[in-house]
Amino acid sequence: MAGLDGFDAKHDAVSAPQGLPAGDYTVSVSDIAHRAFNSGWDAFGVTFEVVEGESVGRKENVNISFAETSKAGKAIPEFVLDRNVKLIAKLGAMMNIGITGEDFAAENETDIHEHLAQKLRPGLGTIVILKIIETPNKKDPQNPYRNYDFEEAEQPAELDVTDNELPSNVAEKADALDPDPFASNATATTADNTDLPFD
Repeated sequence: MAGLDGFDAKHDAVSAPQGLPAGDYTVSVSDIAHRAFNSGWDAFGVTFEVVEGESVGRKENVNISFAETSKAGKAIPEFVLDRNVKLIAKLGAMMNIGITGEDFAAENETDIHEHLAQKLRPGLGTIVILKIIETPNKKDPQNPYRNYDFEEAEQPAELDVTDNELPSNVAEKADALDPDPFASNATATTADNTDLPFD
């Protein structure tokens, strides 16, 4: 069953495609994975979650493939592959993770997708400006092409909280926890070789 990821019941039309409308959004990189689909298609996938503005909590799933041929056997245009490589390099730069040509040197797209997911996963939680640009699709006007770009965003400051800064009852409850809650139930059992079911 499909689920409700990215669907805002208060604002989205039931039959509308999921995802954010074209525009600029301050987002957190909330998921990075090598995604495989029932159709046999796989991709490098990243999910962005809006963290500021009217669309807080909404998500945009972006799946990027490095396959050089389509399922029909047609060559993927070089400009599409070039754009995908640059998009990943720019996302890496936003996360302070260097991406080079070597990251795309595997023998097949599946290995590339898996490698990129592993390499970029440490960047989860990075805040970026996600730019969604739509251009007309002459063959299917109801489904415009979606393109993406990124800009740097200010990262939240790391919290440095000491025990003294926590509410007093939190520290007291933590100290009161029994390190071994089953210790009082322990009984000493001894066995010798005659108790074992084998020789």
